[in-house]
Amino acid sequence: MSQALHTPPSPPVRPVPAEDDLAALAARHGLTVSGARPTLPDYVRELWARRHFILAFSRAKLTAQYSQAKLGQLWQVATPLLNAAVYFFIFGLLLGARRGIPSDVYVPFLVTGVFVFTFTQSSVLAGVRAISGNLGLVRALHFPRAALPVSFALQQLQQLLFSMVVLVVVVMAFGSMPAPSWLLVVPALLLQ
Repeated sequence: MSQALHTPPSPPVRPVPAEDDLAALAARHGLTVSGARPTLPDYVRELWARRHFILAFSRAKLTAQYSQAKLGQLWQVATPLLNAAVYFFIFGLLLGARRGIPSDVYVPFLVTGVFVFTFTQSSVLAGVRAISGNLGLVRALHFPRAALPVSFALQQLQQLLFSMVVLVVVVMAFGSMPAPSWLLVVPALLLQ
């Protein structure tokens, strides 16, 4: 008896699909590259789609920030006013920096500067810490990461708007009445 070696037939060889074919197959089924960065217009559209989240998140952070304080939201206006009073005492009285500037101009100028500086400083500091301070949220949900710094900037803008009411009262108390030039505040804040 002779034993014949029998080899099974080999399976048919399939051609290796080209990379273009794989990309077309993935696109046809809605697959994208993991971790791929969207284009700027796509990112802005995605950010705009999350605008309700951004507004709600900024309001919630603002409410939580002052809910523990006994003075509540009054504190967000009192803090810049106290800062302005300290600056007036140091620069206006002790150092005499207001020499030659009438008080009806100096005090509104000082209060305006303190309010806008506080807004700028708080916005930059909050924006820098926005992502690292919310790592749990970043890891749990998929959303454009720019939503967090924008939300923190809106939170600071809401605080500034409360302060602007007080600023208008201070400016009017020192003799400046509303004028059309006051509308320049809007583009100035947008640039800010």
